Order: sequence, then C-alpha cells, then structure tokens
Amino acid sequence: MSLDTPRDLFLHELSDIVSAEHIVLKMLGELQQETGNADVKAALKNHQAETQQQIKNLDKVFKQLGEKPEDTTCHAAEGLKKEHDALKEEQPSPLVLEMGNLAGAAKTEHYEIASYTALVQMAKDLGETEVADLLKENLDQEKEMARTVESLAKQMGKEAKAEMKELETAKS
Repeated sequence: MSLDTPRDLFLHELSDIVSAEHIVLKMLGELQQETGNADVKAALKNHQAETQQQIKNLDKVFKQLGEKPEDTTCHAAEGLKKEHDALKEEQPSPLVLEMGNLAGAAKTEHYEIASYTALVQMAKDLGETEVADLLKENLDQEKEMARTVESLAKQMGKEAKAEMKELETAKS
C-alpha cells in the first residue's frame, strides 16, 4: 500500500491498531493465567471483553469507510509482547512478575492511547465523524484501563514495600 494521501495513512494506522488489539487480546489471556491477584485478574478479564468490543468497533470503522484492513503486524505491540516474554525468561518471583506485568500493561495502554488519539484526530480531519465517535469509544476505554492499571500498580507497590520491610525485620 502506498501512503500518498492522509486517508492512506489513516487506513494504514487503523490496520496497525487492529493488529495491536489482536496481539493485546492474546496477551490478556496469558496475563490472566499468570496473576494470582483477584483484582488484577478481574481487571484483565474486563479489559479482554473491552478489547473484543474494540475490535468490533474497528470492524465497523472499516465497514463505514468501505475498506478492509491491510495485513500488517503492529511492531510496537509485538515489541511489548517480546518484553513480557523476556521478563518471564528471567523467572521472577510471583510478586515481581505481577509488578512487571502491570508495568507492561501500563506501557501498552499508553501506546494504545497515543494511537487512538491520533486516529480520532485523523478521522475528524477527514470529516469522518461517525468513525471518530467509534474510535473515541475505544480511546475512552483505554484511558480508563490505564487509570485502573496505575491504581493496581500502586496497590502492588505497597504490598512489595511491606514485604521488603518484613524481610528486613526478619534479618535483624
């Protein structure tokens, strides 16, 4: 696909986020299996359902545009997956894995927020208001999940701090 017009770029970026959402969807299942924290598991399960809806929204976007997504791989999402795989190879303790997974989730959410923010603006610039509305739905969900991940990471950090304090006390 040549990228000669703003619409070409828009379709290319839409295809990229479709790939990203499919990679994220697969990762969410893995992360649910890795967590022992009920709150994290619930958040991941909720985000899995949201991601499925986001993919449906993207399908609607392409339908409204009379286009089909190009076959592409989102290298950013693929890179985030590789980071997760590398973390697991280090065989971290369960708490460290949880903390690392939440950090990875935060990175992923911020990537998705940046992508959807740009896509919403492109849709508006191209006069595609209905498409912009669907993309904004996805953007809003990503922002909410980023807040949830941040809250869970803070909670996990407090647990880690308490655990470290207990270890120091036990050594003395």
